[in-house]
Amino acid sequence: MHAPYIDRAMSHLPRLLSRMDREAPSRTYGACDRTYWGWKFTDFPDSRFQEALYALAWMYVRPFRGNRFEGHPALREWMVAGFRYWEELQHADGSFDEAYPYERSLAATAFTCFYLCEAYLLLGDALPADLRGSLRTAFRKAGDWLCRNDESHGVLSNHLAAAAAALTIIARIGGDGRHADRAQHFVKRILACQSPEGWYEEYGGADFGYQTHGSFYLARVWQLNGDPRLLESLQRSVEFLSYFVHPNGTLGGEYGSRNTTFFYPAAFEILAPVCAPAAGIAAFMRSSVLHQDAAGLDSVDAYNLSPLLNNYLFAHDAAGPLVDASPLPFRGSGHRYFPQAGLVVHATAQYQAVFAPSKGGVLKIYGKDPPRLAFSDCGYWAYEAGGARVSSQSFSLHNPVQVDGDRIFVQAPFVRINQKLMTPFLFICFRLFTTTVGRIPGVAPALKKILVKVLVSRRKILRSTLTREVEFKADGVWIRDRLQLGKTDGLGSIHLDAKFSSIHMGSSRYFQLDELDFPGLGPDGALARDYFWQATAIARGAP
Repeated sequence: MHAPYIDRAMSHLPRLLSRMDREAPSRTYGACDRTYWGWKFTDFPDSRFQEALYALAWMYVRPFRGNRFEGHPALREWMVAGFRYWEELQHADGSFDEAYPYERSLAATAFTCFYLCEAYLLLGDALPADLRGSLRTAFRKAGDWLCRNDESHGVLSNHLAAAAAALTIIARIGGDGRHADRAQHFVKRILACQSPEGWYEEYGGADFGYQTHGSFYLARVWQLNGDPRLLESLQRSVEFLSYFVHPNGTLGGEYGSRNTTFFYPAAFEILAPVCAPAAGIAAFMRSSVLHQDAAGLDSVDAYNLSPLLNNYLFAHDAAGPLVDASPLPFRGSGHRYFPQAGLVVHATAQYQAVFAPSKGGVLKIYGKDPPRLAFSDCGYWAYEAGGARVSSQSFSLHNPVQVDGDRIFVQAPFVRINQKLMTPFLFICFRLFTTTVGRIPGVAPALKKILVKVLVSRRKILRSTLTREVEFKADGVWIRDRLQLGKTDGLGSIHLDAKFSSIHMGSSRYFQLDELDFPGLGPDGALARDYFWQATAIARGAP
């Protein structure tokens, strides 16, 4: 099958260019954050939007039929402006901001440097000599900052992988061995946190969209240095991921630690010649990219548009004939329990099921003929007396789990859903802090830890519990729930819902077509949509 990446990427290039200020008289000439320069709805530019320059550089240098951008002088001038604007966004210490002023973000510094370094190498002498010199200085400063700084608010392997890739490219451009050594620091940190089951850590657990993303940067590092230990790690990562590709062309979801469902294909195309499971994923998911079954360019917002589009271009460059591809696990039958991830995958001739004791018993069932989402259960939620929402869906690797063959038992507490929103007063206070005390470099890591605790990791556990038993049979799945509501929790009616998220994660909740297939399975296999949408009243304190 023809790899679909270039066609998909080309269709979104006008959208990418529309995000760029292309007018030379403008004070923000070259800026790619349209919300800042165009709408003026925000008070600072997000440096990560400059990652669009890689896609523009790729189109500028690649000759192929229908590419009107190749060698176009207007595109060259816009890219030059984009590089110069990126340089203006760099702090004196070499770092960049993403979420708020003076953030000094490792993610922003790593991601933007990686893509702009790659664009710099693509363009070569097409860039003016003075710009090439100033960019090398900016890359060196960013590399030096990455040598002095790390991410301490949690283990986000995709961020660390981007830092390793950025430093690897910076070292190739500048020839500084310190940057290459620091790249290995980030690789070693990722591998030290990699589970023996194969997954790379994302806030303490396995997340599937982000694992496809992070694996790309590691695969790019492997392309450049040929490290056999890194290749072995990537092979284990791909083997684990293969169990969570679904028959309908999707992967991941609410059973992952960060709930993501997007698919970054480049790692699998890069690894396909040396990893049969990677070739299997690439072969199957090419159709998904073509039809956008998994969350792709048609679904993601501006914050994921550039990195995903860039990834499609890397995938296009790496794509080739896929030989010796392993069949994906869902095509067979079997039962696989990943206790460290808190996940169970069960496949029969009729369906593939993914059960997540680590997410309070989230359950997804995918039919094979036809391939579709047949059942989705993201757990229970309810209102507290004061209006706060609580849910049985909460990430924890410490939920009591009992495995008895094809029967799994889990007990999960109800947890208050964190739905913190910005208010005008809170926003003013936050900006005053970040533009005064927050400007002090040592304050930035402490502030990030506070934000992660408030938005992501904080768990207010209630007395109410869900005990769920799931039994996998040849032609279906039995679910038995027992709810024990704490008398002091003050909960109202209990709702069981097909899709919702209980944590802050901007890169989740992208629309997929399978959301239109959210039925429940009644005892006879008939659709029972009311299973999800009708509230069930349960007496407080009674099972």
